[in-house]
Amino acid sequence: MDPPNSFDEELRAFAAELRTLRDERGHRSYRELAGRAGRSDSGIRLPVATQSDAFSGKRLLGFDTLMGLVRILYAYDAFGQEIAVPPHSAPELERWRRDWRALAALRPTPTGRRTASPEPVPAPVPAGGRAPSHGAAPAPPPVPASEPRPAPEPHPARAPAGRGNAEESGASAAPPPPPALFTPRHRLSRHAGAVWSVAFSTDGRLLATTCEDDRVRIWHTGTGKQFAASLPGTFPVLFTPEGRILVTDAGNRTTVHQFATRTLSPAGPPLVAAGAPIRMMAYAPEPALLAVLDFEGDVRLWNPASGDGAALIDSEVQDPQDLRTLVQVPDGRLLGAGHGARVWNLLHPHPGTGEPIGPRVDAPGVLALSPDGRSVAFGRADGTAGVLGTRPGLPLVPLTGHRDAIHALAFRADGRLLASTSADGTVRLWDPRTGLPAAPPLTPHDGAVGAVGAVNGVAFSPDGRLLAAAGADGTVVLYERAAPAPEPTVATRALATAVRARQPVQLPPLKVAGALVRVAFAPSGQVLAATTGGRSVLLHDPVTGRALGEALVDPPTLPWALAFTPDGGLLATASVGRSVCLRDPVEPWSGRSVETGHTGAVKKIAFSPDGRQMATGGADATVRLWDRATGQLTASLTEHTNEVVGLAYSPYGLHLASSGADGQVLLWDKHLRALVGRFGRLGGGTAWAVGFSPDGGRLAAALADGGVRFWEPLTGLPVGSAGFGVGHTGAVYDLAFSPDGELLASAGEDGRVLLWDVTSGERVGHPLTGHTGAVNGLAFSPDGTLLATAGRDGTLRRWIVGSG
Repeated sequence: MDPPNSFDEELRAFAAELRTLRDERGHRSYRELAGRAGRSDSGIRLPVATQSDAFSGKRLLGFDTLMGLVRILYAYDAFGQEIAVPPHSAPELERWRRDWRALAALRPTPTGRRTASPEPVPAPVPAGGRAPSHGAAPAPPPVPASEPRPAPEPHPARAPAGRGNAEESGASAAPPPPPALFTPRHRLSRHAGAVWSVAFSTDGRLLATTCEDDRVRIWHTGTGKQFAASLPGTFPVLFTPEGRILVTDAGNRTTVHQFATRTLSPAGPPLVAAGAPIRMMAYAPEPALLAVLDFEGDVRLWNPASGDGAALIDSEVQDPQDLRTLVQVPDGRLLGAGHGARVWNLLHPHPGTGEPIGPRVDAPGVLALSPDGRSVAFGRADGTAGVLGTRPGLPLVPLTGHRDAIHALAFRADGRLLASTSADGTVRLWDPRTGLPAAPPLTPHDGAVGAVGAVNGVAFSPDGRLLAAAGADGTVVLYERAAPAPEPTVATRALATAVRARQPVQLPPLKVAGALVRVAFAPSGQVLAATTGGRSVLLHDPVTGRALGEALVDPPTLPWALAFTPDGGLLATASVGRSVCLRDPVEPWSGRSVETGHTGAVKKIAFSPDGRQMATGGADATVRLWDRATGQLTASLTEHTNEVVGLAYSPYGLHLASSGADGQVLLWDKHLRALVGRFGRLGGGTAWAVGFSPDGGRLAAALADGGVRFWEPLTGLPVGSAGFGVGHTGAVYDLAFSPDGELLASAGEDGRVLLWDVTSGERVGHPLTGHTGAVNGLAFSPDGTLLATAGRDGTLRRWIVGSG
């Protein structure tokens, strides 16, 4: 017998979906929605009382009224601005038609019985078995049979909606194809065989891939770079929020090993977590709880940190070997889905409590539970697939499109998007509520043919921004969400107006303990590095300001030297002990040291534009040049008479400029290792920094007398009547050209940042203020839209200076 309150619960859930749509469209008032309907010439009427009933879940509106309300809500864009009322055949309306029919089927009649479903339910199609897979933890696909597979049978056509009106049902015109949701970002191709599965870390910054060579590889999703080391193991793999990665032992698939995500070193006791090979893992952070499902249908619970646990849940599934997937839902329950697409509440006071969820599904080769536990998707070896709600009486939603065996399924975290992969070489994206395609198919491995072209695994990042697809051809394609260009809001237009007028806009500052000295952007623009007076290096997301891991304190860092290689592959800092530490930004906690041979501290580091040469400036008044590939010293330049504190290569790599505490700015031929320009001993003491404009036509120096001086590097002639005049009231510690070459920024002891017009030498706008002490370093982002400044007051400030 169906629970008596299922209709009421579903009606409340439906009303919540309506409220969400209203919020997404600007949260218009009832009166505004009624007025929009009246101006639409659509004949839609939306009395306030009717809207109140719909949004509160008081009653189910009639079909025409409900669809009228939804059409008016869609008559606003994502920014709440009025747009055209969508036609009856608009594809975004189909999910609401489907949900209305499902609710109407549940609505009790005056006799207390439910009404008959207005749509026929497709008969299940038998299919051959296949080792199950799910999202990040699929089982390896068997070798395809030599005989051709039968084509999947078409699903019955959907019944017309509403009053039978062809226009209302959408039969009068085919809906336009949906736009692309994801575009390729990286192709990860260092695997030694077919890739079985993919799994994202909880912050989406890392991706783990499992391969038939029984190695787990870790990748940085921002750069597409692989960690230097890999782990022995196989699927399933799981990241925890505490910074661990749990890997199944490839030789003994009943055991799970724990590793630290940052170092890949062991981080906890092995868990003999199953009595049979492990099929899937699920994790709940509070309290820390790991659930492990094995191929015999047993579920065990563990505390990964202590190794305590081994509590066995008796799922009481009639055929336990068909319990195939787990999910930890937001209310803390642990659910499993098994044979017949039956869902089991595994943490219920009566373990093993299960509910039928509609028509029985025979031989579901692949299963996936939605993150809220309200839907279960299945796929078979013949390419047929569908979605069922986990409440009684909801109809099956068929997914039609794959031409071969379905290998993996994964829901996005919000449950509104479902991805499926297949031996036909495609990844398809679905609206799980309607069964309609949400985007054109993705073909990540379309260069391969036959079995090698199959897509074995798929996963969404936790924020839904990334999608990873694992291929039998040994590659993984990482996609990112293709965000449509929205109409600019008032705020974005105001921001664009400000930056066009060269009025920088400050983002909230970041505060750390102790002084900040130098700052640098990675060439990708995704990492902002800063050195501190406390001999450490900090890494931040330049947009959100979020720290990217803990401070790097080993080896201790001298603060005045900081540089990325042009390809972003290495971050260089000066270490205590006259050496340079080269770190991989993907694995910044590990690095190698280069002994420089300086007899004093390393004060500055620079890389040639091609990345082949590294220059170091030292307190011993020398400039030393290094072959980066071999680590060999190639030259030692000795014209300075005091410590070298500034270094910069020209954009085309022909020259190297240096500056020092002796007040000199020198120009060197990089290849001849010879001095070709001397700009004299500048008055006022130390020349703290030098830099070339992006076109190579200007050489700038930051001076201790508060001035910024410009020259033409090849002629040695000053630009302007006196170079650039004095702008700061104290020493200038750093300078940077914008990537477009139009602006120069200077950082001063007076706590101000000044912007200069490179062509005219005039100041631009007002000084950038906010630091309560000297500004030691600054840098433009690679796209020129952001300026970062590092202060002695311990603040890292970011200024929007361009619109991109």
